[in-house]
Amino acid sequence: MPRLYPVMLVLEGKRALVVGGGAVAQRKVEGLLACGAQVRVVAPEVTDGLRALAEGGACAWCARAFEEADLAAADIVFAATDDEQVNRRVFEEAARARLMVNVADRPELCTFFLPSVMRKGRLSVSVSTEGASPLLARRLRERIEERLGDAYAPYVDLLASRRDVVNATVAEQARMGFWEKATDGRALALVEAGDLAGAAALIDALIARYQVEGGGADSSPDLT
Repeated sequence: MPRLYPVMLVLEGKRALVVGGGAVAQRKVEGLLACGAQVRVVAPEVTDGLRALAEGGACAWCARAFEEADLAAADIVFAATDDEQVNRRVFEEAARARLMVNVADRPELCTFFLPSVMRKGRLSVSVSTEGASPLLARRLRERIEERLGDAYAPYVDLLASRRDVVNATVAEQARMGFWEKATDGRALALVEAGDLAGAAALIDALIARYQVEGGGADSSPDLT
């Protein structure tokens, strides 16, 4: 298998087709809805959870078997049925239509894989074994999650809140130096200690320093 190209997809407003109505399909639907996708489920029967989502208007449900015509209204396709023939048919027809398609637990029937994902606010860390062992990916993700505390969510939000002003007021050649200082651990330590205001003050002091000096360090104030 060739090396895979890792990518984060923007699915907001995209049309996602999920073929299948069991627990695996429900997890796919819930993840897609969280990313703003327009989800349509095709399955004769669905879980109570999927039925509730459909009745609440969160997704659409076509209570029937998969048809090739379903692909015409899809940008991305997921198959998660317990029928091997249906899953293979979804893959083959979606691939012919040049659509991205993922078949649950069948890496040979996928044009992309779903990594195990840890989220802390805007921070996402993904682990993939390229379909070889989803359980191993999950265990590695859990180990990473144990080391990354909840402080990362407000910390990343703080950095994001200053990005526009940095781009507008700090010279381009100096920005890398600024971000190296802003992410060197000092601001994060303050957030972890519950001092978000102190972390913001530190970041703002760094911005002021790089605005004036263009990234020079010789005459900068001591921010250690």
